[in-house]
Amino acid sequence: METVIGILARFQKALGTPTVHVIIPRLLLALLVAETRRRIEDPVQLNRELHKYGVWVGSRCMATIAKRKDLEKVHPKDQNPKGTAFGMSVYSKIAWYIFAGHFPRVETEIIKLDRGHMIKAVLTPDPNKDHIFKGVVSVRGVDTMYLASGAYEAATTFAFKVLEIEKLWVALWRPLQDREGLVGYYIWHEAPFDQAVEKIKSGYPGFFNTVSLEDSSSFLKEYLGVNTLELLIQSTLKASGQES
Repeated sequence: METVIGILARFQKALGTPTVHVIIPRLLLALLVAETRRRIEDPVQLNRELHKYGVWVGSRCMATIAKRKDLEKVHPKDQNPKGTAFGMSVYSKIAWYIFAGHFPRVETEIIKLDRGHMIKAVLTPDPNKDHIFKGVVSVRGVDTMYLASGAYEAATTFAFKVLEIEKLWVALWRPLQDREGLVGYYIWHEAPFDQAVEKIKSGYPGFFNTVSLEDSSSFLKEYLGVNTLELLIQSTLKASGQES
């Protein structure tokens, strides 16, 4: 079996995309945070805005570099959980490598639900390596990794759209709460969505505190035209009798 590193190397060659030196994007990120801070003082709302910016960045990057033939190399056509988890790990490493120049650690887990499943990934950067989000100084409570979580959420959703499976999977990403990194979920469309959300909350109680489920739905619909998440939320509310 081919190694992940081998697939990543071929993937980058096919994309024709060099890695970015971290200094320039870090300076641009620092400027973005400073400019956003001028109009948004609340750190929580600023983090939410960074996630939204990330959705825009992720969607635009994928619109430039995503090619179906390359995405098909790592995502299984039959959508099997093991193969999808492997693809999730590869996607995550590719994105970090292109913009940081090194591979992060990515651990995946298949979580079985009453019907179907969801897949969790935890991405942690190498603490000895530099990256865009490291060392950006801002006010207390501002976490620049929200830009990354938005970008991952959008990039994954865009990949699903290119593969024409955006109605089969929902992707949600947020910064880790206890250490530097990201946590993401792929939720299978036949799985009970309310149960999946509760599983996420139990594992990461603050997952939706800053960027809500409705925020993710709104941002993905606005920038990518994907309403799968919106439909799942509405369906869950209807089933629970909470729909207005």
